Amino acid sequence: MKKTKLQLILLFIIPLQFVLAQPSKEYLDNWNDPYIQQRIEDGIKQNRMGKFSIQFEDINGNPINNTTVEVHQTKHDFYFGTNGFMYKGFKNPKENDLFEKNFTQIFNFVTIPFYWPELEPEPGNLRFDKNSKPIYRRPPPDLVLEFSNKYDLTPKGHTLVWDHPRWSMPDWLPPNEEIIEKKISKRISEIAERYGDDIQIWDVTNEVTSRHPEVVMPKDFVYKTFKESERLFPHSNDLTLNTETGIWRRSINREYNADYLLIENTLLKGAKIDVLGFQYHNFSETEYWEILDGKVFSPESLFQTLDLYADFNLPIHITEVTISALSEKGPEYQAIMIENLYKLWFSHSNVEAIVYWNLVDNTAAPGFVRPDGTTRPAEDKWRGGLLNRDFSKKPAYEVLDRLINNEWKTNVNLKTSSDSNTLTFNGFYGKYELVVKTAEKTYTKAIDLGKKSAANQVVILE
Repeated sequence: MKKTKLQLILLFIIPLQFVLAQPSKEYLDNWNDPYIQQRIEDGIKQNRMGKFSIQFEDINGNPINNTTVEVHQTKHDFYFGTNGFMYKGFKNPKENDLFEKNFTQIFNFVTIPFYWPELEPEPGNLRFDKNSKPIYRRPPPDLVLEFSNKYDLTPKGHTLVWDHPRWSMPDWLPPNEEIIEKKISKRISEIAERYGDDIQIWDVTNEVTSRHPEVVMPKDFVYKTFKESERLFPHSNDLTLNTETGIWRRSINREYNADYLLIENTLLKGAKIDVLGFQYHNFSETEYWEILDGKVFSPESLFQTLDLYADFNLPIHITEVTISALSEKGPEYQAIMIENLYKLWFSHSNVEAIVYWNLVDNTAAPGFVRPDGTTRPAEDKWRGGLLNRDFSKKPAYEVLDRLINNEWKTNVNLKTSSDSNTLTFNGFYGKYELVVKTAEKTYTKAIDLGKKSAANQVVILE
């Protein structure tokens, strides 16, 4: 039926959230495109799985045949994480237990806060110790590191240097480039001395191409910070240049966009950059609905960005992810978007980590007053957690649990024959437990089948 003029006007002025009953046809078509789906499927098989061969021998090197083997993957090689900013941060002990339980059910990677204002509230007063005075969303590093060790989580430090006036520049710093440069060097030295052996991955600089011009910083502070970090941290540490969400938009300009040129320039000067960090936050309501309408951040554009930065032959970490859950159907949309994004990122050869930013609703960054007097609203408005504030699970949490703990984890029962001591299988890279049964005895063995481990291994049964 032909629409009236009034109907056409209303169609354009009614917000999309009141029209959209599900992600638009354009969104669904983009993600269901056969080429995109095939690339994701092939990428997961090629980049996240290996063919393994395990031989069973006794202590004297004699083959042991005719075994029944339960193969259980216990940990992913890939880093799936979230931040630990609310660890022991709830007033109710039961909520702290729920945070710990839900965190460790899915994730193997934890981001530890090293924000300068709260880590050193006064000059020389360092809040490293786990018994330091509590500050909201800023637990002392020792406390979160203890959590990491308890559950065999890989820790990451965030962030060494950032020019943000609220989040990363202490009030006591004078607006003097020379003094700030010395203070930065001292800060890196103190952190490296205490944590360089225990934390191997660091966000060295953060969101540099969203520079805050009102903040005084040393000239070329990115290069200088990486050189200081290389000098002060053990060489085994992975140093990350972390960029904000705009990197996905700016990559349309390919190698002449600001992020690419920054990375290229810093590397050409001789800085040790080991990892490229990309954020992905839905912090714009307009953009949120444009995504669901299939207008921005298509899977094709996301692949193009990852392929562009693969030029540097460096691992890519998706360092901070917030998928909003606005509107009545927001939690359903959030789950759909998270499943699509995680599959795409997991499939790409250069991506080695995905860090969802806030686990629980109403625990995101609070609002603050900007230097110009305007108020920056709190991030809780985006409802971007994987759990509701009462710790009930959103559909998005269930999606990640299914992907990480089931679809992307290998658990199989296999046998060797009476004339062979060799077991072969395809599985996801990671750590495994083998329960090996012979006619006489049952053995339990741990084995590392990570991407950098040998594909052919010998297990001694003794």
